[in-house]
Amino acid sequence: MNDLAAERTPLVIAAEINMITHQTKKILLASAVEIGCRLKEAKSLVKHGEWGKWLEESVSYTQRTAERLMRLYEEYESSFPDGQSSSNSSPVSNLTYTQALLLLGLPAEEREEFLAQNDVAGMTKQELQQALKDRDQAKQEKAQALQEKEVLKQELERIHRTISELKKEQAKALVQPDYLQNVPRDASAAGASSSVSNAPPSSNTSLPTHNLQTEIDPGAAAKYVERCNTCCKTISTAFFELTTALTNLTHLDAKLKEEKRKETQKLLETIAETIKEWPPPKKPLKVIH
Repeated sequence: MNDLAAERTPLVIAAEINMITHQTKKILLASAVEIGCRLKEAKSLVKHGEWGKWLEESVSYTQRTAERLMRLYEEYESSFPDGQSSSNSSPVSNLTYTQALLLLGLPAEEREEFLAQNDVAGMTKQELQQALKDRDQAKQEKAQALQEKEVLKQELERIHRTISELKKEQAKALVQPDYLQNVPRDASAAGASSSVSNAPPSSNTSLPTHNLQTEIDPGAAAKYVERCNTCCKTISTAFFELTTALTNLTHLDAKLKEEKRKETQKLLETIAETIKEWPPPKKPLKVIH
């Protein structure tokens, strides 16, 4: 007996106290679930409008405390089928009252996943609060990254459409009217005029160019300079958003990021090559020798 007493140290005693405290908190959770069950039963029997009065006079609870206890019962009743935590191997049965309250902020499915991935029973209140905070932050960052990925996808599609439209415009600029394809080189002015006069009335003898109707407008230059500035600003903003999305995508799926980066590079190279000489040079008229 004396040997056993001699082996007891403050460290051993502290461990025993902490174990008893933890067991007490687990018992408190099981008891809270049982109380919540009975409160829910009582609420269904008490007359409407008298619930708060009954709580205060009968069990000295506030409505807030009662709602919390009933919520514990609703969320955790399956983990305490007989009201005892010691007979159940569910992860919830190993939680303390405080831990169970903190986890009420998670949907049931996410709560089970969180319990499976973390040793919640071994966490302090502060550690659990931090773990939940980190989880929420990671969830928000993932949602933001997915949103930016979708924005990147839409922006790439928009740029592809723009390039396609530019190519169509370029092709139109290089096409000559059919009635000018076979003009003889030595045709007289009168003959040439006659040939042109046989063209459809609605046709224009000039090669198609951009904005023919506004070229004679004295204010056209300023208007199109402003439009150029606006477009450049839009492209700059879109490029910044694109690179931001690629950066975030790197942390989610490096392979997919590289795929999108190559698509972007190809698109930008096409744009750079197209804009080197714009408008494209007018194709000379084809003449018959």
